[in-house]
Amino acid sequence: MLKNLKANQVHFIAMVAQTARKQRDAVLGNVAEADLGGPTPARGAHNPVAEIGLTSLASDTSLPADLEGAIAFLSIPARYELYILMRIGEGHLAAQNWERGLSEAEALGDEVVAAIVDDPDFHDHLEKGLYEISRP
Repeated sequence: MLKNLKANQVHFIAMVAQTARKQRDAVLGNVAEADLGGPTPARGAHNPVAEIGLTSLASDTSLPADLEGAIAFLSIPARYELYILMRIGEGHLAAQNWERGLSEAEALGDEVVAAIVDDPDFHDHLEKGLYEISRP
């Protein structure tokens, strides 16, 4: 099924995506979504700037940009295949419906990179999609 993309390219992009996800989680404090409603009072000295979200970020916050760059470096048909793998890995598309996934990707056009990067579990979905298409 993969014509423009190699499995090792998929694994590399999945690895970059996983690293970007870990970095994002570290910046966000890996907090459960239910806990984001409001700050809980704590004892001791506080950083008043942290309450408004102006705490300093790690200096290596370029991993999401690196992920976008790695995807943008691929040819357009390879990006479409990456999108299809992600959709298969999400469970929104069966491996047998490759052509339908291709038409979805083509409909997105230039927005396919943004659609890929917006998936927080992109690395898992890629690996799962690659597994699904390799099954007999």
